[in-house]
Amino acid sequence: MRYGFAKLRTASALGCLVGFSLTIFGSSAVAGENGANRAATGTPVVQGSSLTSRSEDDGWVGQVYIYVGGSLPTGTNLLEFRFLFDKNSIGNTTGVITPLLFEYSPVEAYNIYTLVGIGKGFEVTLNAAPQAIPFDVIEGTKATTGPNFTFGYINAIVNSSGTPVLASPGTVDYDNPTDGGQGVAGTGTTNDWVCSGVTATQGPTIPLGTTFGVSGADYGFCLPYRTYSAQAVGVVAAQ
Repeated sequence: MRYGFAKLRTASALGCLVGFSLTIFGSSAVAGENGANRAATGTPVVQGSSLTSRSEDDGWVGQVYIYVGGSLPTGTNLLEFRFLFDKNSIGNTTGVITPLLFEYSPVEAYNIYTLVGIGKGFEVTLNAAPQAIPFDVIEGTKATTGPNFTFGYINAIVNSSGTPVLASPGTVDYDNPTDGGQGVAGTGTTNDWVCSGVTATQGPTIPLGTTFGVSGADYGFCLPYRTYSAQAVGVVAAQ
């Protein structure tokens, strides 16, 4: 298997790779934008799993990953996607990430996760320290309107129709199977994540409304659960 970038539409991809300076947390900037300029008043929200070094990175290209271990509070306005990419067990030292927002609904024993927000995608590079990219939507929403919302990402840059224009292998550390204990939001959360696992060489096309689940969805999950070193950061506005 060849684990380089999947150049799905090279000409379009060059236009979509937004120039920016990705910055580690030791600096004050966040992905080409000063962190102070992104400040918002209200209650801070951090959901997901700790940004700790885990056993490997994912060789599957262009997959979708969803945090299923907890929910974002109602009224959360997403600001950042944080992650750790310090492994190159597959051999890639660069890749691409697009943050995503999902709303879920119970269907029998499992949830169905519906894509409601597509963020701006970024090129990222191997780094020993955690990194962050802004959660700036190009289609849909980045704000939760109820209790059943969670976040995720795709290892691709997609256009507003959800079509991948450039894809890569994994750019976030993970453990398989999942880590025990609570997620970063504490009580009532876990470190459970799922992967779309469409094929080993090309991930899914994800227009708004695309669904993911164990059954009865556009795309299924790879089980058992895994744990990815990624977080969503936002704020619930003060009333």
